[in-house]
Amino acid sequence: MKKACKGEYGYFKSERLRRFFVSLGLLAVPALILITGILYFGTEKNIMTVVAIVGFIPFAMSIVGLIMVFLHKSLPAEEYEKISPHEGTLTVSYELYVTSEKYSTMIDCAAICGNTVVGYVTDKKGNMPFTQDQVQKVLRANGFHVTVNLLDNIDHFTERLDSMNSHADYLRKDLTFTPDPKYPDFSREEMIQHILFQISL
Repeated sequence: MKKACKGEYGYFKSERLRRFFVSLGLLAVPALILITGILYFGTEKNIMTVVAIVGFIPFAMSIVGLIMVFLHKSLPAEEYEKISPHEGTLTVSYELYVTSEKYSTMIDCAAICGNTVVGYVTDKKGNMPFTQDQVQKVLRANGFHVTVNLLDNIDHFTERLDSMNSHADYLRKDLTFTPDPKYPDFSREEMIQHILFQISL
């Protein structure tokens, strides 16, 4: 199976497998150190046991991330197939699990055009109004005066994508952008997308 990168459809399905093997590796190393120490010294009371215990901390942290990934599913294939034909020239991302200290919400699909960001959300446990405001605040704090609108109806979402495509030239007209020295090849919309990636799992 081809590995899906963050923002691509199927990312969470691909990420589950990747994180599982990473966690397995992080478990195997300290376990090997622990067993080797016991076999060599004939007791668990040795310096290698201490090293192994410390080594289990990254494994525990990795397990938390793995659990988070397993708790969320990729967008159903039929919904992806319904959305994808409407992408057009928009900068589109899928499966963005936006996290914050207060709430976390899965944005199944997000489209960017000029100063407009529209998202489709099926996550019933998420908080759409809070996430909408949070994403908008983060983007504006990074210098992008965007308007964020999250929708939970797929038909309204695809209609909005069609409208954004129809008015794409107008939405992008007269927008100034100075590339970030760290990401000189990113367009304005790709930079907005990058920030969305940074606040997502």
